[in-house]
Amino acid sequence: MNMIEKQHNWADAEKFFNRSWTHIFYFWKLRQIMLGKTVKNLLKKRQSNAQTRIVDLGCGPGTNVFDVYDMCADFKQVAWFALDLNQREAAMGASRSTYRVQERHMQAVHFMAGDIFNLPFADNSIDILISSEVVEHLPDPLPALAEMQRVLKSGGYAMVTTPNPRNLPEILGYAMDKLTGGGFKKMYWKGQDDVSAPPLSAEVGFGHVSVYPFPVWRDWFAAVNLPVVRKIRGPMLFGSPFFDRLRFLSGMIIALDALLDYLPFRFITTTNLGMLCRKK
Repeated sequence: MNMIEKQHNWADAEKFFNRSWTHIFYFWKLRQIMLGKTVKNLLKKRQSNAQTRIVDLGCGPGTNVFDVYDMCADFKQVAWFALDLNQREAAMGASRSTYRVQERHMQAVHFMAGDIFNLPFADNSIDILISSEVVEHLPDPLPALAEMQRVLKSGGYAMVTTPNPRNLPEILGYAMDKLTGGGFKKMYWKGQDDVSAPPLSAEVGFGHVSVYPFPVWRDWFAAVNLPVVRKIRGPMLFGSPFFDRLRFLSGMIIALDALLDYLPFRFITTTNLGMLCRKK
């Protein structure tokens, strides 16, 4: 088997998350509602005609920042930046930005490789930061939060999303898995390919190493003078074969998700949490 055939087979195997209803909805709400709508509302409230600088930290190939840009494309005087530690990912985003500029006549998003612990921006120079599903990968997030505070202007905002460990579906799932001696987890993930999700016995590796509940994050942000001014609820479900096999159930949960946003106990029904922080 030659290299091209191997790559083709790998691409065929990487298919679960492209067909998962709940996974598609998860990312739609994350990018369109949690990130996009939040940034759009912040731009609406601008009180100055000066240029607004927006940066996506931990941008990967730019999937989030392009979606947010597209939702906010009508706003003028906005400069877009994206940063990732992985040079290859940042280069992929830059290539996509070039295509959008040349073929779709859109404004460039300026990609760069850089370290979230040592941001390549001057003090008090950024208006809005977004960082989605990044901080939970940092063994010690506090220095990164301090860097966000350093580069933000006074009155600037940081929109951060991270997993929410205190969500009811996950708590119930762990309880059921314990009662079944690990059987529930195997049944829950049955049907997902090995490329999208490693075997259950695999090491975590560079995974979620600092997943904390909201009170911990709230105190950390307050400690660096970047207090949380608003919590934003994410979707209830992350993509899984279990719910995608039960399409009626997952469809009902997706249909009712907007209603859950208004309930008093809404934050125990979300798999991830958005925190809008404002520099004093």
